[in-house]
This record gives sequence, C-alpha cells and structure tokens, in this order.
Amino acid sequence: MWKNIFAGVLAAAIVGTGAYPQEMTQAEEPLMMFASFAADKQLNVEEWTVTMKRKVSPEQTGEMMEQILDQGQHPEVSREETAQAEKWIVTNRHKKEKIVETYSVISPRNMKNKAELVYTIQGEGTSSLTQDLFHRVEDVKSRYFSKTATIFSCLKAVSNGIIDDVLVYEKFKETFDVATIDEIDENGWTSRSGRTEKWDQSIPSGKQSMNVQFATRTLGGETNITIGTPIITAEY
Repeated sequence: MWKNIFAGVLAAAIVGTGAYPQEMTQAEEPLMMFASFAADKQLNVEEWTVTMKRKVSPEQTGEMMEQILDQGQHPEVSREETAQAEKWIVTNRHKKEKIVETYSVISPRNMKNKAELVYTIQGEGTSSLTQDLFHRVEDVKSRYFSKTATIFSCLKAVSNGIIDDVLVYEKFKETFDVATIDEIDENGWTSRSGRTEKWDQSIPSGKQSMNVQFATRTLGGETNITIGTPIITAEY
C-alpha cells in the first residue's frame, strides 16, 4: 500500500507544477515522462543520460575547446588518438549533485570530413532531475548547439524482483501510444523499437521512422529496464 502511495506522489511531483517546469523542452520532456512512468510502475531509477550531438567545421574545434575549458572549474582533460581521428574529452564532475558532464570534440584526420561535438550529462536517481539541471542543459544547448541538434534521452530503472517485462511494455505502449516497429527477444533480454507522436525527433528504421526504444534484461532475480529516445545510447 505504502509503495503505491509513494509511487503516486513521486509521479505527480515529476510531472506536476512543483519541482519541475511546466513548459518542458526537447531535452527534458521525454526524460521526465520516462521517470514518471518508472515511478508509477514502482521501478527504481538508477541513472539517466542526456546527449547532444552536432557537426562542426575543423576550424571551429580549437575555439570551441577553449570555451569549454574556460567554463569548467576543475575539468579533467584527456586525449585519444586513432588512425581516423583525434578526440579531446573534457569531464566536469559535480559530486554533490551526483552529476557528470562530458564534452567530446572528435576531429577526423581527413579534413574533408566535419568534426563532431558531443555533450553528455549523466546523473543518478530522480533526485538529480531538478530545474537547475535543465537550466544547465538549456545553457549548453544555446552556447554550442543549434535548434536542430540531435538530442538523445535515456533512463535506466530496475525492479526489486523479476517482473513480467511483456506486461510492463504493454503499459508503456499504452502510456506513450507507441506503435511497435521491431522486436528482439533473446534468452532473458529483449529490445523493442517503435514510434510515438508524443515528441517529434526520430531516426530512419528501414522504410519507417522510430523515436523510442524499450529494452529489458533479467539477471540475478531482478529486471532492468532501459528506455531511450530516439534510440538507447547506453549499454543495456
């Protein structure tokens, strides 16, 4: 009984008018809807991720790196090299908020190809899903990304025991009005992709377009659920 009451209160808080903004953006709306769904189904949110990507000209990468380094107080900087590209990674850890921000600038060896800027922000649990977080995401988007930037939202949740993943997916389909496009079922692991009109961004999938994925894995007496749009960007 208390679990049901708590789930209802948390779901209402996530989508209500209290802790979170009423007018949500492209980056936060799917994530908050996923968190609300998880709370309603009594799933514990373990982590979430928002990723933004855009192409940039090779000439822009140096200036962009300077701007990124200037805004971090104590950034961790690393460099990776391959035969195809050079990759600079700037990481800002916010331990008190349990949030990690990462900027990656990938410069191809072939100067004819465009470089890529990737921003990822990752947090733990629903307590880190705050207005300050979304203000930060919107600030990064306005500084470094255009309105047409590709944005990926991903949430991982876990049940306290083994659950019927088919039933949970049916509830997910009903909640988000999802039309299933593809489904893979392999020995305790499933992945389903589909299309919903709840948000616009999508990617091609054969002759159709998809904008949501729902994956489950049963291990060690519990079921892990990962939800992403337009695709899952995390390992599951």
